[in-house]
Amino acid sequence: MHDTAQLRRSLLFVPGAEQRKLDRSREAAADLLVFDLEDSVVPDQKARARERVADHIRGGGAGGPGMAVRVNPPESTYFEADLEAVVSAGVRTIMLPKSESPEGLAQASATAARLEAKLEAPSGSVRLLALVETAAGISRVEVLAGSDPRIDALCFGNADFSLDMGLPAPDPSSGVLLHARCRLAIAAAAAKVTPIDGVCLAVKDAAAFLEEGNFALRLGFEGKLCIHPAQVEIANSIFTPTAEQIETALRVIEGWEAATADGRGVFALDGKMIDPPLVDIHQRVIDRARLAGVLGEA
Repeated sequence: MHDTAQLRRSLLFVPGAEQRKLDRSREAAADLLVFDLEDSVVPDQKARARERVADHIRGGGAGGPGMAVRVNPPESTYFEADLEAVVSAGVRTIMLPKSESPEGLAQASATAARLEAKLEAPSGSVRLLALVETAAGISRVEVLAGSDPRIDALCFGNADFSLDMGLPAPDPSSGVLLHARCRLAIAAAAAKVTPIDGVCLAVKDAAAFLEEGNFALRLGFEGKLCIHPAQVEIANSIFTPTAEQIETALRVIEGWEAATADGRGVFALDGKMIDPPLVDIHQRVIDRARLAGVLGEA
């Protein structure tokens, strides 16, 4: 289910085969570092990258960004070794690439359950971020979203999806890419898991990332995958409530408390009718603001 106790505004990929980038990753202000054992690692470096990432996790300490690992797909020969190495090292958040069937997610969940038992870890403590990046995955994303209780988020893998669809010049704001983003965001909301938008491939174009991220926010996404540390600060800014949004939310909650004390189920604020669903939306704004550190405990 959707974990409201943490933010995932920015998820920064860190190549698992590159020690220098692993060492520097904790300098980034990402909500979640995603150490990558899949696309960024060539086959003959898979085992070494797995060792490096596990060692890095063990030496990570506390107080920095959250840590996750993108393992290789469940059908690969690397999957079980990847999962055992990083879970044994202490990571409990796994990004699962090529998520396109409930069976694949069930396989990953069953492997996680065996590891929890082996390591005497709490049942269900290994969480899954399902990376949906194929036509097959998007075609059944509504089923995937609620297929396993370990799933915390749906992430859109736009680059691989574009390749799978044969798109020569993919535009994330139109056409089938926009359709896929909308489906994933809706499916995540329906399953009460976090929707995470895909990467902006224009690595050095801050304006392009800002435009993409703001559009993602309007589509209902709560965070964005990042492939460069410079994108992290922008993502955090986009997905953090603004001062104006916080002020409005606080007024709504104050009005709601007064209304319920008077026995009313709705009330008016600034000429607009406020009912329980709108109150819930504004409460989420306040919750996210507190988690982001821009609103103290009232």
